[in-house]
Amino acid sequence: MVVARVLLLLALVLVCGLARADTPAPSSDWSNIETVVVTARKPGPVMWRITKGDSSVILIGFVGPVPKDLNWNKDGVTEALTGAHQLILNAQASVGLIEGLWYITWHSGDVYLPSGTTVETTLPEPLRKRYFAAVARSHHDADHYSSLRPPLALLRLEGDVIEADGLTNKEPANDIEKIARHLGVSAKPVADYEALPMMRALPQMSAAANETCVKDALDDLDDIAGHSKAAAEAWAIGDLDRLKANWSEQRFQGCIQAVPGVSVLFQRAVNDSVAAVNGALTKPGKTVMIVSFGALLKKDGILDRLKAEGLEIEQP
Repeated sequence: MVVARVLLLLALVLVCGLARADTPAPSSDWSNIETVVVTARKPGPVMWRITKGDSSVILIGFVGPVPKDLNWNKDGVTEALTGAHQLILNAQASVGLIEGLWYITWHSGDVYLPSGTTVETTLPEPLRKRYFAAVARSHHDADHYSSLRPPLALLRLEGDVIEADGLTNKEPANDIEKIARHLGVSAKPVADYEALPMMRALPQMSAAANETCVKDALDDLDDIAGHSKAAAEAWAIGDLDRLKANWSEQRFQGCIQAVPGVSVLFQRAVNDSVAAVNGALTKPGKTVMIVSFGALLKKDGILDRLKAEGLEIEQP
């Protein structure tokens, strides 16, 4: 179902922030937070431990998309999850089956362009050429996307190109959840947002805003080809410098935030993550949480906000 697919991708844009870069993020954009390394760090992804009394939360930053065959040392994550009472997953956006069917039946104009209009006919020639080049990478023809409103068409196109390039947005989160399940650790998302309000706002976007979304998404696809594998490899071995050099804000994320009401959800995702950490710190024992690398380490991000609360932050 088209709606289900694009809602999933929209959720990924909302709560993840993908690993890509055309230029390294300026150093001023990264948190300058200092952490205490309490033991020799094990090979594998970098983690941060937040402590308050006899409670602790271990944060695992992640990137994506990553190669489907990415090999990474899971020992450190397994140790972190051993004895934990919960794994907190990334937020998700969802829509009920009946609600979704009703919505697409009575509000198809929010999803599809008017009859006779296609994505490519709304684009100026240089952008149209880039769009068709990306479609060729997807292993689908243009009809697979042409009837959708531009932001949704490009979300679908991005997902298909990622798949065609041998990448996935499902990992490493799925691997981490499997480890938790094997250890008997329950898992739940940090929050569940209603997706339909985001869809309802799309028809309000101007032609210029739609064109910007297309350009931003195509720029992101170029960056995926050039940087996602390097970022994933750096994540796998905990090389923060190389990871930062192959990461930047997803341009399409900024485009989506221009949709009325959606920017509030982006901030809410960060707020809910900080609130989840604070909630876990009220319970004795250990909680593990996975969170996007950018939301975690960018200036004024999750680690900065937790540090401002006076919490102790360590690298286990």
